[in-house]
Amino acid sequence: MKYFRTMLRFIMAVLMTCAVPACAAVWEDATGPYATIVIGDTGPENTYYIYRPQTLRSNAHPVAVFCVGSGSHPRNYEALLTSLASHGVIVIASTDPYQWDGVKASAGVNWLMAQNQTGKSDYYQKLIPSKVLAIGHSVGGNGAVLASIKNSKITSLLLYAPSLELANSPDLLVPTFYIAGSLDTTIPPHLVKARYQDEKKAPGWYGENTNQGHIGFARNPSVQYYTRAWVYTQLFGDSGTARGSFYGPDWTFKNAATWRDQLKNNSE
Repeated sequence: MKYFRTMLRFIMAVLMTCAVPACAAVWEDATGPYATIVIGDTGPENTYYIYRPQTLRSNAHPVAVFCVGSGSHPRNYEALLTSLASHGVIVIASTDPYQWDGVKASAGVNWLMAQNQTGKSDYYQKLIPSKVLAIGHSVGGNGAVLASIKNSKITSLLLYAPSLELANSPDLLVPTFYIAGSLDTTIPPHLVKARYQDEKKAPGWYGENTNQGHIGFARNPSVQYYTRAWVYTQLFGDSGTARGSFYGPDWTFKNAATWRDQLKNNSE
């Protein structure tokens, strides 16, 4: 009888553990296992949005900071930001419509890291401080790059059609994924590719989506598929198919449908 009770407690513990959403996480799914919540008027000076899991787990959530394109707002990227939150990422995005200098992105990251150490905060000991991704679109790409150069807390970059007029790609030290759109006449692919080719110190990747213009990266299913692969590789330490999209001699992104000119500057 004692053995039976011990085994029953063990089985119940396993079932309860697997009831935690992370057990069901599959990077290929557009919507992850977490119910999400959007919080406005938060962050530094109450000028940020946060997209996050409704229920936070201890030491479990990496961070993404998002820099909007010129004149835009986080709500215009809600499909992407909500999807990332449903996979367990805490996303912070400034409502400033002009984020070319990276100041707002860096401040958002620093604020969340401070909250992770503040006992009364909802984020107290909920973050993974060593996993921070900066994402930028268009001029926001310039902001994401400058934030990563100035703020060592940022550990990887994802850039959608970045306008890098004031940011210097050779200064980058973190893994960076550049995405261009074949239909983009605002930031044509050759400009994005040239910035990728400028990288000297950090591992970089480049791809051109054949169905993508300058607007709508957050709603393009194929772009978001490889965005999730990047997120799981860089933020969750995936060692399987997500990482295999970018690493190894048989990296699968190089053969992706609706993409062309996929490149990487490293042999990892």
